[in-house]
Amino acid sequence: MERSFGIFETVRVENGKAIFVNYHFRRLKKSSKLLKIPLSLSLEEFKKRIEESADYEVSLVRLTLYKNGNYNIYSRPCQKKTSVTLIPVNSIKRYYSPISLHKTIDIMDSIYAIEEARKLGGDEALLFDINGFISETAFANIFFVKDGVFFTPSLKTGCLPGTRREFILNLLKEMDIPIFEGFYSLEDLISADEVFITSARYDVAQVKRVGKVELKTPAGKSWGKRILDIIQSFI
Repeated sequence: MERSFGIFETVRVENGKAIFVNYHFRRLKKSSKLLKIPLSLSLEEFKKRIEESADYEVSLVRLTLYKNGNYNIYSRPCQKKTSVTLIPVNSIKRYYSPISLHKTIDIMDSIYAIEEARKLGGDEALLFDINGFISETAFANIFFVKDGVFFTPSLKTGCLPGTRREFILNLLKEMDIPIFEGFYSLEDLISADEVFITSARYDVAQVKRVGKVELKTPAGKSWGKRILDIIQSFI
């Protein structure tokens, strides 16, 4: 039981620095409190453990915190992409619950979904909620832009409140750029002017194709690239 109940954070470490570590720690701390999982680490200790555990030039370092308060850490190499192809996977559904708001260790459905997508030549699996609305990918959040307005699936679709998602929502609000969280169809996505996904691995990656549908190429510098440049200014 102790090893089957837990939460985790995966932090990218680049040039020896844990990227967006404050966002990751804040989410971990919030989840540990709500799920009653003891967290003994401070932000400074969390950052130190993550950075010391990075074994590669660019690493994804995962800290898993278990119900009894114990934790373990391991790292793997991180291969970043600037663009991706999404494959809709309908055999796995997201649904909203008190648990969907937390990054729990039960991720077999996400692993299955991304393996199905890769069999069909995709980089990521596009997932839907039980009502058929877009939720997220197997391991990333989704944003799309239409006529200068940003959209992203509501947390009520069962998507995870990602660290980059939180940053971008705050950034757009500070810039007075319209951003809506809601319930959107596949048609909404493929008719958008621009689509990108966000995660600790990619920060921001443009979506060039969904299934067999080629998406529009943004004229000039895309919003995704502008946001990526802002994120990278913190690195």
